[in-house]
Amino acid sequence: MDVFVEYLVKKKNGPRELLLKVLIVLAALLLFVVMMYLGMLFPVASMVTTLLAFGALYGGWLLMTNMNVEYEYIVTNGEMDVDKIVARRRRKRLLTVAARSFEKFGPYRHGDHAGEDYANRVYVCTSLEDPGCYYAVFNHAKLGRTLLVFSPSDRVLEALKPFIPKQAGGNALYGTRPAEH
Repeated sequence: MDVFVEYLVKKKNGPRELLLKVLIVLAALLLFVVMMYLGMLFPVASMVTTLLAFGALYGGWLLMTNMNVEYEYIVTNGEMDVDKIVARRRRKRLLTVAARSFEKFGPYRHGDHAGEDYANRVYVCTSLEDPGCYYAVFNHAKLGRTLLVFSPSDRVLEALKPFIPKQAGGNALYGTRPAEH
């Protein structure tokens, strides 16, 4: 019987992202006002400056919505695909990994990985402070030795469990996980 589970998590925006959004709004409004003012000063170029003014508002909106990031985990027969979805407009496959290749697996605690040397660290979770985060360490063909931090649901963990090697921590399915949507 085939196993297929999908789960979507939304990345939480922290204070850094909030500050960036405020700066984007201020910059877009400032550009809008400056372009409209230039249009009044130079009536010959008013059409161009009006287009640039509204273009600044549209650009600000695009930049702000591009900060809305979601991650989708797709588990199919022990193989997990991780996609990044930006503003519900663009989807990009970040990686595909077989659960059988996990060297380590379990609930994520930042201190346990601070001194480790990984070729890549892939954070595809709601927030690193979320108690429902799990990690997997594996060797990837393109990324090298990789640390993957993600926020799985119970269904995702149950779909992965039979394929994770026991010595990697495949029986360590505990901790607080997010509720199903």
